[in-house]
Amino acid sequence: MTNRLATILKNRFGSRSAVKPFRPIRPIRLVVFTIFIVIVAVALYLFLPRDDGTLAEIRQRGTLRVGLDASFPPFETFNADGQIVGLDVDIAQAVADDLGVELELVNIGFDGLYDALLARRADLVISGLPYDPRWTQDVAYTLNYFNAGQVLVVPQDDSTIQQMEDVAGRTVAVEWGSQADMEGRHLEKEVENVMLQRYPSAAEAIDAVLNNQVDAAIVDGVSAVGALPRGLQIITYLTDEWYAAAVHIDSHELLDVVNQTFTRLEESGEMATMQTKWLRGE
Repeated sequence: MTNRLATILKNRFGSRSAVKPFRPIRPIRLVVFTIFIVIVAVALYLFLPRDDGTLAEIRQRGTLRVGLDASFPPFETFNADGQIVGLDVDIAQAVADDLGVELELVNIGFDGLYDALLARRADLVISGLPYDPRWTQDVAYTLNYFNAGQVLVVPQDDSTIQQMEDVAGRTVAVEWGSQADMEGRHLEKEVENVMLQRYPSAAEAIDAVLNNQVDAAIVDGVSAVGALPRGLQIITYLTDEWYAAAVHIDSHELLDVVNQTFTRLEESGEMATMQTKWLRGE
């Protein structure tokens, strides 16, 4: 019986001598595997983005150089004492504070701001800068912080206009030849019986609304927000034109730090407070 059981087990599972011994990896396979690892490592080194060291230079230097064009109030302008002040300056100061360095403002004409980044004359640009996809090969944009797009505005005490369609049969003011004028032409096609009234400037279009000369106006977001304390209300945005800051395309670490500051300002309500201070004058 015992011999029969042993025979059955041997036929089913085999003998110990049937177990194949461990065979080490052949040398040729090891060489191929090693070459593969080297190729992957080289590819990662060549193609993964590498930081340009700007953040380290800022900390070593002790200053953050911010490029701006001080001719764009209330974002940046000279005050009576000859100092550059504005919304963008306060934001730049917050970034410098988070880095633990001093803020150095570099006043540059708007057309030269991107060149200043590429020439390393500025570490960061904050200057009412609209996102421009044509520059994304050379610079990296931060998170957005203000929408300067075209908006539809009406008097604050007007409850009859709640959406774009409600301007049917109404008179809408626009600045002659501006983006607002273009949006007004689109509005004429989308809403029945809209009558456009053209003015020399956005400020005069807003005055026409507040003086009840027209029912509504289309103006840029900066002008609209600035006029809110005078009794204006924004009904809707017709277009988006987001302002953001920009860094050199290779300044990855600096970009992360700036975005962290922007997020902190947004979540804490400090960004809203800054915008109220500079855009509404409150």
